[in-house]
Amino acid sequence: MEMAGTGGGPLVERTDLRAELADGTPPPCPQCGDESPAASDGTCPRCGTPRPALRDHVELVLGDAAAITDRGLRRRRNEDAVELGRRVEGSGEDRVETWVAVVCDGVASARRGDEASLVAVGAAVGAALETAAAPATPPTGFPAISHRDTGPMSTGSGEPHDDATAEAPSTGGRAGTGVSGELDALATAASAAAATAAADLGLGGGDNPACTYVAAVVRGGEAVVSWIGDSRAYWLAGDGSSRLLSTDDSWAEEIAGAGIMSREEAARDRRAHVLTRWLGRDAPSGPAHARRVRIGVPGLLLLCSDGLWNHLPDPEVLARLARPALGGTAAAENVAEEGVPDHPALAAAAALLAAALDDGGHDNATLALIPVAPPAGAVGRPSVTVDARGPDERTGPIPLDGEGVVDR
Repeated sequence: MEMAGTGGGPLVERTDLRAELADGTPPPCPQCGDESPAASDGTCPRCGTPRPALRDHVELVLGDAAAITDRGLRRRRNEDAVELGRRVEGSGEDRVETWVAVVCDGVASARRGDEASLVAVGAAVGAALETAAAPATPPTGFPAISHRDTGPMSTGSGEPHDDATAEAPSTGGRAGTGVSGELDALATAASAAAATAAADLGLGGGDNPACTYVAAVVRGGEAVVSWIGDSRAYWLAGDGSSRLLSTDDSWAEEIAGAGIMSREEAARDRRAHVLTRWLGRDAPSGPAHARRVRIGVPGLLLLCSDGLWNHLPDPEVLARLARPALGGTAAAENVAEEGVPDHPALAAAAALLAAALDDGGHDNATLALIPVAPPAGAVGRPSVTVDARGPDERTGPIPLDGEGVVDR
């Protein structure tokens, strides 16, 4: 875990999945218990059983938030990745806490999807935290994720990676006024950095590593979720207001949205999970989607790869499984089951993962949970409002693509 701000300034800390993988101790052989390093082919040198890799299962905790990434039961390796970060300024009533979480799922049909997801989550969290520290700028819009695509682009420093985005504007700081305007800027910086990091892996030609992307930036009872691909964002609460916040970039979603098939019919089609958007050098045109979310009750923001939601798509089912975190700190005291973490969000993440594995664990499964507690002034606010509209109204995503994407 990286940390800064011990000299009296803001506290900035983040997880570091890459370091966890580099510095961690490999798990022992599940067959014979041998703890010596695996052979070059990944098997146990004593009994020949395939040895688990460090990335097969990783748990991350940062403050009240938690994340888990797991290989699942069918895949040969884990190509998902996840990171958490936060910036804390002030104390007491003046305390301001800004969170960022990112989940990426390596595209299986592209080589080195595991690398794409790993660099994308790291770049996104770093960019969001760096942008949070920048001075605010007038609400005149902010740099596009990309004018034409989600491939190479300028992130506001240095030369652009490709002439296609050389004209992207740069503000040099946060844009917009108020909480939602600043969170828009953080979401944009994170998405741009993730897209550039994934695209850069394909600069040498040949391979075009790719991944999906979903992120949340949160402050108080305000959040912006953004995504490219079919990794999802959910709002989970104990009052019945749980809901899906994102819209999949997939064949099934596009066909259902066009009215060609019902959602049930499209979901059963063999092409259902074909992606229509992703991050990578060969990514299709278009900026990331985003939705602004205003929260009026305590709950959780869940980010997850399709290895979780394929088994557990229903928001209310997810909320029931996440009860250890929805119950607040008291839930941790009531966790007596052996092997269950006493960290509420980690216990909830473990319960969600266990349910997906019990249902077959067909894919890598990754999730991040950020507890959200609205400020005292939120009394009387609706449980959840998306894009400043009613909670039950279907709303299209806000593209994070420049002028006009400012505070409302």
